[in-house]
Amino acid sequence: MLRAENLTKRFGSLVAVSNVSFAVRAGAITGFLGPNGAGKTTTLRLFLELVHPTSGSALIDGKPLHEWPVPSRKVGAVLDGHCTHPGRRAVDSVRWAARLAGAGADAEELLDRVGLTEAAGQRTGAFSRGMLQRLALAIALAGEPEILILDEPMNGLDPDGIAWIKNVLRRLRDEGRTVFIASHLLAELEDLVDDLVVIARNKVVGSGSAGAFIDRFQPQALSVLSDQPQALGAAVSRAGGQILDTNGQRILISGLTSNQLGEIARDAGIALFGLTEERSLRTAFNAATADAADAADIRDEAC
Repeated sequence: MLRAENLTKRFGSLVAVSNVSFAVRAGAITGFLGPNGAGKTTTLRLFLELVHPTSGSALIDGKPLHEWPVPSRKVGAVLDGHCTHPGRRAVDSVRWAARLAGAGADAEELLDRVGLTEAAGQRTGAFSRGMLQRLALAIALAGEPEILILDEPMNGLDPDGIAWIKNVLRRLRDEGRTVFIASHLLAELEDLVDDLVVIARNKVVGSGSAGAFIDRFQPQALSVLSDQPQALGAAVSRAGGQILDTNGQRILISGLTSNQLGEIARDAGIALFGLTEERSLRTAFNAATADAADAADIRDEAC
């Protein structure tokens, strides 16, 4: 289990992470979501002791990483795809990682697990970005760790590769491992994560289960189609509703029931061509991060 306690990191006058506290539940896939520059990578690096906190702590099962006898047996990490010497063969890179961790992992089996069997004997300098991401995951698993920390692991993967890595992470969770995955690609994590930690402007604005997060930040949203979206948006705003998103003739609205919206459109003489209730991580995230200073914390400390 990972726990950040009042974690702050400053680089000179720049505050990269500000008084961040959250807990990651063991045996779950937790998404660490936020815009680029929100502090996600710095937080991961603090857990891995690649940088040291200005104040607060980043603990792994109650201790900083260096207090574990063999850190790579406790945590495997992928922070980017540049994980090996370009002149070394993929299989040798994985073998060295397993040897350094004192683990008995089979390099060929790990490369097969990440879809690199045919490239096992190739030197990694010629690998594509997606292949390097796969290799980095194999190296992270070489120590047979309990916990995986991943930073934007879907970068460089095509749609098939994204579907593949989701299946891999689900299998790792089903084996009892904890997965902490940082990303700004909300749509690609929505059907993957069990729990969430959401960060914006260097502060955590929400954490807990995905369902609780959606319930808190998007209790109800209506997706409506109209040939007069601007007029409808103005009428909704006058009635106290909120416009969450617009896309052509489709508007996403919160703060009103479907009956109220229908009455507003009728009174304004605006035709509606479709109306559905929409609940998604994307719209909840947009609502939660709209004003980080005012967003409520929904921590779920169960670990």
